[in-house]
This record gives sequence, structure tokens and C-alpha cells, in this order.
Amino acid sequence: MRPNSKHKAIYLDVCALGRPYDDLTIIRNQIEAAAVDVIVAFIKNGEYKLFYSPIHGIEIAENQDVIARTEIKELFKEYGENLARIVKDVILGSRAITLFSKVFGPSDAFHVAYAENINASFITCDDNLLRKCTNIGLKIWFGTPVDFCRKEGLI
Repeated sequence: MRPNSKHKAIYLDVCALGRPYDDLTIIRNQIEAAAVDVIVAFIKNGEYKLFYSPIHGIEIAENQDVIARTEIKELFKEYGENLARIVKDVILGSRAITLFSKVFGPSDAFHVAYAENINASFITCDDNLLRKCTNIGLKIWFGTPVDFCRKEGLI
């Protein structure tokens, strides 16, 4: 086990969680899918704690890929911590509204607000979302699965 990583909070959005199920003939998708697989392996080893929110449930239910939908739900069931049980705070809703007013979409606003609320590393493959996070100066770490693996020395 790697030192100092045990139980570190991470929050992967559905874009990142779904990367292994995307078109893997695209090189970027292959690289990010491999990074997600590495992160998931460390989650399963107990070195990171995966958190998920009600927004995940909504987005996953809309996924047309039955295998992706089933496997992501199983990952959450076995290794995830449901933030709906932890975060019951009007501050979260207020923050999501603020983010939404700064051109975040509603789902992205809530994903970011949940990650901020628990001080988790926020992992996404969505370049537009990453730009928005940069532009508003989030106080939590955010980046791609590859960025996270590099930062943590996983690859």
C-alpha cells in the first residue's frame, strides 16, 4: 500500500467513470481508460475512498450501455460512499446554484459542489468542465484521470 493515500477522498464524475466503455480506438480514450482502471484498482485495495452523489445515479440511469451502467453501479455498491447519506447541507445547494450561475451545467455544478463539500480530488475527462474549474479557481484539486495518477505517483 502506498503511504499517505489511505482513505483519501476522490470523486470521479460519470464522464471519467465511463471512459473505459468509450470508443477505445481513440488513443486519448485508451490512455484515460487505463488511468481509470489504475484508480479503480487502488480504490478496490482500500487506498482511496470513492464518493458518489445522487447526480451520479441520474446520469448513470441515462447511460444506454447496459454493461457500463451495471458495472459502475456495482463499483459504487461495493466500494463507494453515498454522499446523500453524509451531505445534507443547504450550503451545498447554494454552492451548486453559484456554480450554475457561472456557466456550469446543473449536473456539473452539483458534481463540483459535492466534491468541494468533502474536499475530494475531482476527476473528470471533460475538457470544458476542467476549463470552467480553472476559470473559477476551485480550492480542491481537479484534473483528468491521467493527471491524478501522475500527481499520486500511481503511474
